[in-house]
Amino acid sequence: MEFLNFKGNEKIKEQLSVLIQSKRLPQAIIIEGDEGMGKRTLARDIALNLFCRGEEPPCLKCPQCSKVLKGIHPDIIEYTAANRPAAFHVGKVREIRDDAFVKPNEADYKVYILGNAQSMNLNAQNALLKILEEPPSYAVFILTVTNKSAMLETVLSRSVVLTLSGVESSAGAEYISSQDEEISYDEAFKALEIWGGNIGKALESLKDGKLSKINELAGELAKNVIAPSEYELIKTVAGFSWNNANLSAAMSVLKLVFRDALLPESKPLSAQKETAALLSSRLSRKKLMRLIEVCDDIKELADRGVNNSVLITKTCADLRKAAGR
Repeated sequence: MEFLNFKGNEKIKEQLSVLIQSKRLPQAIIIEGDEGMGKRTLARDIALNLFCRGEEPPCLKCPQCSKVLKGIHPDIIEYTAANRPAAFHVGKVREIRDDAFVKPNEADYKVYILGNAQSMNLNAQNALLKILEEPPSYAVFILTVTNKSAMLETVLSRSVVLTLSGVESSAGAEYISSQDEEISYDEAFKALEIWGGNIGKALESLKDGKLSKINELAGELAKNVIAPSEYELIKTVAGFSWNNANLSAAMSVLKLVFRDALLPESKPLSAQKETAALLSSRLSRKKLMRLIEVCDDIKELADRGVNNSVLITKTCADLRKAAGR
């Protein structure tokens, strides 16, 4: 059994393969992961394997596979709400619940892929719970969420939760460069390192220029860490949309700059050679090591979803303090 489009997370794919082949796949699955991690891609690959009627799924040749791949299979119902509180309305959940009692058109299953399920409020989740408690035998509900903590315990208890992690950079880089000839393996590899193996975010940042901007700003941050006044550092931070994802990525780049400054004789890992040389001449090894620790700390907090405004203030203060300013 293969998952054609979903990369990485081999243990999860092995687990799903065993469950599908033994016909013991749970009727409610929650796929948890950050934006760009491939939650919807995995959900579609699950449906492809379920619907295939070839000897070795997915055969990609049978009518079921063909329709799934073209996105026109009548027994796959997809709905993705906006990623904001209460955007997944109770009325939509009731509509999905009613439809679930209509038997499949042509497949053995009816799969509901519900994106951003964390946007359901209490009423919507309770409405969903009614169908999860006693679903029709052919119905499979696949919910994608950025954080399972937004879901009711009763919903979680009736579901299998699959938490996705980033892909290994080398494997992800091979995939990205094979899909887009304008992106080199090295470019993809560096982007994946910065975005923690998140293929979606790596691709997005390479195509919209965000990665170049983050690299540029990380270099400015590094220089401003040793500036006489904190004003320059604050000005740099204020000049960009520092949501937590961007801040996390910037800390990954900044860490590489400090590492290059710490080990000037080693092969550079960042694109900030001159800035790294300047830092190496101005800061002690102890301070550079502490700056690397600050990058790790801020990145962890950003990934945990700590309040962005508080985190930006903390970033400026901790970087200056670590640099002895």
